[in-house]
Amino acid sequence: MFPAADNRPIDRDSRRDYYQRAWPSVVRIIILEILVLLALSGALVLYLNWSSEAALSEFMAGGNQPLQAAKGRPPCGHSA
Repeated sequence: MFPAADNRPIDRDSRRDYYQRAWPSVVRIIILEILVLLALSGALVLYLNWSSEAALSEFMAGGNQPLQAAKGRPPCGHSA
């Protein structure tokens, strides 16, 4: 906490000492945030890669099935 808990005026030296002691904590928090951001973005890239491979394999497997009739009618032999 900031050293002025008893509402007395703060001299510049104590304020400077407080901020100099606080910098390592600030740097640690920033590094931790960057690491968490990198981990989450890596997980997102892995998930997108996995899901696109799964969708592609499902699509390719679906191409081997014959055409089915829509609403009980057989498919047309000629184009419109």
